[in-house]
Amino acid sequence: MTDSAANGTIALLGRVISVTGGADADAVLVRDGRIEAVGSRELAEQAGRAGIEMRDVGNRAIVPGFVDPHIHLELYAAARGRAVDCRVPGCKTIDEVLDKLRDAVADVAEGDWLLAYGNLFFDQKLAERRLPTREELDRVSITIPIQIACGGHTSVLNTRALELARVERFLNGAAGLWGSPVVHLDDRGVPTGVVSEIDQLLPVPPMQKEQLRKNLATTYSELFTAYGVTTFGEMLSSFDNVDLFDDLIGSGEVAARGVLYPMVPSAGPLEEVCEWVTRWTSRSGADRLSSAGIKLFADGGYSARNAATRTPYVTEHAPYPGYKGRLNMSQADIVRAVLATREHDIQIAIHANGPRAQDEIVEALLALPGSLQHKPVRIEHAGNLVNDRTDLERFRKANVVPVLQPMFLYNFMADFVPMLLGTPGTTGRLPLRSMLDDGVGPVASSDVGPGAEEEQSNPLFSIWECMARRSYWDRHIEPEQAISFAEALRLHTIEGARALGIDDQVGSLEVGKQGDLVVLDRDPREGGLQNVRDTKVDSVFLGGVEVHSREGSS
Repeated sequence: MTDSAANGTIALLGRVISVTGGADADAVLVRDGRIEAVGSRELAEQAGRAGIEMRDVGNRAIVPGFVDPHIHLELYAAARGRAVDCRVPGCKTIDEVLDKLRDAVADVAEGDWLLAYGNLFFDQKLAERRLPTREELDRVSITIPIQIACGGHTSVLNTRALELARVERFLNGAAGLWGSPVVHLDDRGVPTGVVSEIDQLLPVPPMQKEQLRKNLATTYSELFTAYGVTTFGEMLSSFDNVDLFDDLIGSGEVAARGVLYPMVPSAGPLEEVCEWVTRWTSRSGADRLSSAGIKLFADGGYSARNAATRTPYVTEHAPYPGYKGRLNMSQADIVRAVLATREHDIQIAIHANGPRAQDEIVEALLALPGSLQHKPVRIEHAGNLVNDRTDLERFRKANVVPVLQPMFLYNFMADFVPMLLGTPGTTGRLPLRSMLDDGVGPVASSDVGPGAEEEQSNPLFSIWECMARRSYWDRHIEPEQAISFAEALRLHTIEGARALGIDDQVGSLEVGKQGDLVVLDRDPREGGLQNVRDTKVDSVFLGGVEVHSREGSS
């Protein structure tokens, strides 16, 4: 690396896709970490003659660093470092899951838990089409507490874990964290081992700081930097490890820009968390790590059968006839939270999987004055399922930013939501074409956490899914809602930056913005859908400094 490149000064020559809406360029010049010019080949050649490192990448595409505004890095890093990976297809049957757990029992320290994780809708992806039972986990151990987390909302516990968790308290109206708590009971009223929305309340000993630090760095490098993600929004479950994030980013061990969204109530009460967001400053500098807002939960997850829907769940997936999931916040709760964030001039992101939960948010916003004069409200998962196209107009009027997950169409929205909801779940799944045509700006995120599918953090896989619309079982889903590569690229760059409130700094290759660039191994616009799916990241630059180079690329 030359001295100029080490200082964030470099010129790249190739097929520059600036994501500005203008024509492509041939070169981009970054000086001292910021983009100084975007233009013709002569721009790069002049820089080279002036002693600036000039790299010619030929016909490869140069795009802005990808922006992922909704991840759970801390939780995923901890899971990768201490939990047994039981995801399908690594484990295809319950016996294979149990064998993996038995192999890991001997390594569990005294007083610790045996932790594992499976995919979202683990019960449908395993060959038996069910979750392991408490009794089956007890055959692995009756003395060591065992938890299998199935994608963030639902877990399976053995008898010892149920005892330590004191799950009976959740049968008496105690609050959950990521939705209304659920403890499944058998015909005798005994817990089956399946619980939902209480994972963060389980008495699992925390990971040692140094081990977590190492896992945070390796997880981000392997699952985000290597895929070209240079900016992320972290949904923070507590304040315990904020200093770790700051240290890792400041030291360059995590080569990224981060924006923090502490979650209410897991990080603390509403007013206290709003105050923290307002007052907190990072040692790394605001351009590298900042706090922007809070996150709350208006309902739970589809995998937990807890998303609040307008139409009933089908009989075999409902606790009683007419069941429509569970709301976790009333309109009064939503109004109180929105007013608190407006008072502190910070963002609010509200998890709402089901359309009925989204209705509660939109109706609360439309009843409040001045929605267009305040920071837009992020609704996490809005747009993954749209029952009625008129909902999009309501999103627009309420100044809502729908932060959806294209990979969820692949993971479960396409195949398993229709299983839960019947006919109402077969249309309106990720209607990107309609959203763009109706002026509702969707934003793409990965929502990566324990239980994510392989490559879920890869924006190029997500872009491909926006175009190809294939399901987990390889069905072609509502193909009329496909969008182009250029449109999908915007969802994963400038629109993600807009959701984080930093679109003046990142998300496109424009003069004055941060020099965060990604060199792809080809131009994905040529050669059809498979070419998009096969595209790899060759190089990643953060502030003009190369932070990743793919082995074997030149």
